[in-house]
Amino acid sequence: MEAKPYSTELSWQWQLLDQMSPQVLYRLMAFREAVFVVEQRCPYLELDGRDEAAWHLLGQRSDHVLACLRVLVPPGNGLSYRIGRVAVDETVRGKGLARDMLLLAEEKIFAANPQAEIVLNAQSYLVPFYQANGYAINGEEFMEDEIPHVPMKKHLQAKKPD
Repeated sequence: MEAKPYSTELSWQWQLLDQMSPQVLYRLMAFREAVFVVEQRCPYLELDGRDEAAWHLLGQRSDHVLACLRVLVPPGNGLSYRIGRVAVDETVRGKGLARDMLLLAEEKIFAANPQAEIVLNAQSYLVPFYQANGYAINGEEFMEDEIPHVPMKKHLQAKKPD
C-alpha cells in the first residue's frame, strides 16, 4: 500500500496500552467516554476488556486526544482485523480526520498481513462514509447499545496502490 498524505491538523501515533503513559491512557479513556457514553447518551461499559491486546491510534494536539480508533488483532495467523472505537472530537469533525484514521489503520494492518480483511460495525448513519472508503455491507442491521449498526468488511488484498 502506498503512503497517503494525512492531515497535519493532529499528531498521529500508534500505541499499545502497555506503552502508554498513565497521562495518555487517562486522556484516551476520558475522550472515548465523553464521545461514546456522554455525547451519544449511551450508558454502557466503555472499558470492555479488549483494549489490552489492541493497537490504538491517537490523534492529538497539545496533549489533547481529539481522535482515536483501535484495531483488534486476530489471534494466531487470523486474517480478520477489527476496527472499532472510531471517534473524532466535535470541534474537529468534518475535516477528513476519520478518513485519515481509516487509511492509517489500513496501512498498519496491510503491513502486518497483506492478505487481511477488516471488519467493523458501523453506526447505521455512517454506512455511506464507510462505503465511500471501500467497505461493503456484510450483514443485516442490528442494535448495539441501543444504537443501530451495520456489519461491514473490506479486503485489503483487493486494494490497488494509487
